[in-house]
Amino acid sequence: MSRLNELRVDSSPAVSRHGRGPAGLAFRADAYHVAALFMAALDRDYVLDGASLLTLQCGPAGDEPRYERFPGASVVRVDPFDVAAHARADPAQRERTVLALIEQHGLALIDRVGADPQPWRAAAARVRAQGFQLESEMTGLGRALPGRAGRIRVYRCLGAGFGERWEARVLDRSGTVIACHPMRAPAALDQRDWFKRSAWEAGAFVVRQRLGQRVFSLALPTDEVPAHCWSAL
Repeated sequence: MSRLNELRVDSSPAVSRHGRGPAGLAFRADAYHVAALFMAALDRDYVLDGASLLTLQCGPAGDEPRYERFPGASVVRVDPFDVAAHARADPAQRERTVLALIEQHGLALIDRVGADPQPWRAAAARVRAQGFQLESEMTGLGRALPGRAGRIRVYRCLGAGFGERWEARVLDRSGTVIACHPMRAPAALDQRDWFKRSAWEAGAFVVRQRLGQRVFSLALPTDEVPAHCWSAL
């Protein structure tokens, strides 16, 4: 059986199709960081119902079944759910609500399929303990500076208001951050395949995506551009 490797929390199709959703709230984007935080906290090899993707659809479900299994994906329909009231809540309350939905409806599905509930509960507790934000160093992308002058470290950051952002931080020999560069505009999107591998190429720190395209570069300092002026290309 496949392990669970993606979790989405979205409004139901009826919300957008019939205009029932409140203007201004992109439901899935707003909930993205909570789902991503939960997956980061969940055991990597966790098997739920054999699907690799679980989607919680919040809002009117009509006659659709509350749980449906497709090849490789499962859908849990959360109805009743007041999408308008959710949109009026402040961001902190919305993220608490989303996590509660993940925990409650995930545990109900676990009970239905006979999976282990302990890792699910532990993941929810970990997200709360982290304060709904996380910085994870992507150690496979980091590189030592030439001459052992320091190191470039890459971080994936998750949190409310920005979803996911990636940063390249330049550290000197003492471990002090001397430069920090955003690697792409923040987005409610899993970008781990976008930043897949790194290397030194012609005097620049280069990161490429899964298919090999160059997506980020950071130039080495020169006599004309000293170390305190590290610049992204």
